[in-house]
Amino acid sequence: MSVVEIAPLGGCGEIGKNMTVVRQGGDMLVVDAGLSFPSAEMHGVELVIPDISYLRENAQMLRGIVLTHAHEDHIGALAYCLQHLNVPVYGSELTLAIAKRKITEDSRFDELDLRPFKSGDRIEIGSFEIEPVFVTHSIPDAHAIAIRTGVGIILFTGDFKFDFSPIDGRLSDLARLGELGNEGVTVLLCDSTNIEDPGWCPSERSVQTGFEKIFREAEGRILITCFGSNIHRVQQAFDCAHKFGRKVAIAGRSMDRNTSTAVSVGKLRIPGQTLIRLEDAKSWRNDEVVILTTGTQGEPLSALSLMSRSEYPRLQIEEGDTVVYSAKPIPGNEAAIWQTVNRLVRQGANVIYGSAHSIHVSGHGYQEEIKMMVSLTKPQYIAPVHGEPRHQFRFKKIAEQMGYQEDNLIIMENGDHLIVTQDEAYFSEPVPCGRVLVDTSGTPGVSDDLLRDRGNLASSGIVFINVAIDSDAGKLIGKPEVLSRGLHVLDGELSALTEHLQTELAKLDHADLRDTSSLQQEIGELARAFLKQQSNRRPMVVATVTDV
Repeated sequence: MSVVEIAPLGGCGEIGKNMTVVRQGGDMLVVDAGLSFPSAEMHGVELVIPDISYLRENAQMLRGIVLTHAHEDHIGALAYCLQHLNVPVYGSELTLAIAKRKITEDSRFDELDLRPFKSGDRIEIGSFEIEPVFVTHSIPDAHAIAIRTGVGIILFTGDFKFDFSPIDGRLSDLARLGELGNEGVTVLLCDSTNIEDPGWCPSERSVQTGFEKIFREAEGRILITCFGSNIHRVQQAFDCAHKFGRKVAIAGRSMDRNTSTAVSVGKLRIPGQTLIRLEDAKSWRNDEVVILTTGTQGEPLSALSLMSRSEYPRLQIEEGDTVVYSAKPIPGNEAAIWQTVNRLVRQGANVIYGSAHSIHVSGHGYQEEIKMMVSLTKPQYIAPVHGEPRHQFRFKKIAEQMGYQEDNLIIMENGDHLIVTQDEAYFSEPVPCGRVLVDTSGTPGVSDDLLRDRGNLASSGIVFINVAIDSDAGKLIGKPEVLSRGLHVLDGELSALTEHLQTELAKLDHADLRDTSSLQQEIGELARAFLKQQSNRRPMVVATVTDV
């Protein structure tokens, strides 16, 4: 009897960090290797990637990684995976070009086994056969991935919308999706990001109307911030700039990297002599310049955030600039975005944001597009992915309205282990999963203990205590030295702590004072207990013992 196992390591019950394992017999295949961004309490963390211990434990079975498209939440963890897994990577030309450029910035990678595919290819990978099917999204070369197995087709939609007037003129392959449905889709793992939005997602082309209005009215420089991987949005910015006689300069590493990569593979057309170096922008009048910049999510080190703090050496905000936020906030980033917006306004910029200005549309389909995907592919089982629990359960309700029974609707969480046969689908024992935190040094593995310490430092500050002893004589030397940082100290509180420590330490015998390791622990416990009792605060306490 044929058996296929499906185990999401990321992207189920959350948006971002997409990674799913498909296993058949002794063969494993991974679809996507994405990252997500840290929440506000993850101090010092830059990226969140999936825990791949399950893959490392089964590395001998892994036959490859298949990428649906080149957004960070689908390829951003690839470099980390390839440090531990020596496997080929499959994707479209643009997807692999962006992934390669991102990965090779790390000198640890000398050779990469990247294998490009085109829509309609049928590629054997171990006991699997994969077929990419083109779908429209906010980046070119996005694909759904059909995996033929012994139990039928496992179909990953990837991120998709059905845009009938796309920027590059290339439509989703609806006919092929329908043919796959007729062939037999056993499990559909479907994007559920916008399941709460009724109707159809507006076409990416509708952004052009909003851009043209801004270009027509702006009297100074125009700065547009969007995701650097939103190549269709970047294309519209270049086209609009050319139409209104403006030059375009680029600020921000990822924007520059993705733009130049898209140009190199023919997925971005730069009209005329529109593109200029950022350093040369000052040679043109303000009303002749457009700046494409990173910083849609208020990232502290992004170009726009640095500009808002007057810390970007290559360009400063000037009064009369128009800043266009052509993106939607990722949940959790709102505070950072509004801080950036407010700083820009204080500097005299006219900041344009929000749906009223037609400057952003989603790359994910709304309810009617999701229904259309289900209707075309006619799956036996549906598993909503790329969404939080509220999206998954809303999807379930809509599928029930379409006639699906509860037994055929599968709500998965990361680590779930779905077993699919020709007769049934059920959950087995979960597989190892979790998150790996990458700090600003680029090194993965920030522990929960370290994160908790950083949280304590941020919320409660730190107290340093040094006690001098004479270990030979077994006695204290002088008073404890107490110093605080980041702690709201009341008048006399540190002096009271010093007196308390001196009183309590005086009760220790000579043997206790000779054991410096235990003494450090005792000092810390005494200080924490005193501060909690006196002011209900829990700062981090660092105690040291100096033997004089």
